[in-house]
Amino acid sequence: MVIERIEKMTKIESTAVIEDGTIIGKDCYIGHFTLIRTGAIIGNNTQIRSHCYIGEDVRIGNHVLIRPFSDMCKSTVVEDKVFVGMGCMTSNTRKIAYLREYDDINTPPRICYGARLGVNVTLLPGVIIGENCLIGAGSVVTKNTNRKGVYIGVPAEFVKWVRQEELI
Repeated sequence: MVIERIEKMTKIESTAVIEDGTIIGKDCYIGHFTLIRTGAIIGNNTQIRSHCYIGEDVRIGNHVLIRPFSDMCKSTVVEDKVFVGMGCMTSNTRKIAYLREYDDINTPPRICYGARLGVNVTLLPGVIIGENCLIGAGSVVTKNTNRKGVYIGVPAEFVKWVRQEELI
């Protein structure tokens, strides 16, 4: 295994798999049975818990917590101070490309600064989760969200604004 760089004070559990070309910042934690693909960059003080999948070229910021069984598809961007609840899924293609030829169809989601995703949230291709946004458990996000908005449901719909004291 030739990893590009792992900084000091980072703990990687023995069953985690980290592919070549990965950069992991300082004071991070990578849990058991987590797979981090080539080209991923993970910031400082970030925790990626057990059984997660971090796709190729994913960018994860500083002070991020990704709970177990979550999937960040290829090229997803997760900005600083984001919380990703257990079992969250991202998608980067609107077509199921298995055994089919398509032009470049990779349109990954982006999760902006301070956003929080509840348990089992699904982000469809290309959506942008606004800063300090809160997405309720089980929601399926099909379109961009406003900054500081609270969204719930299938599909996720705006219900109210995040309270001032909850913003970071």
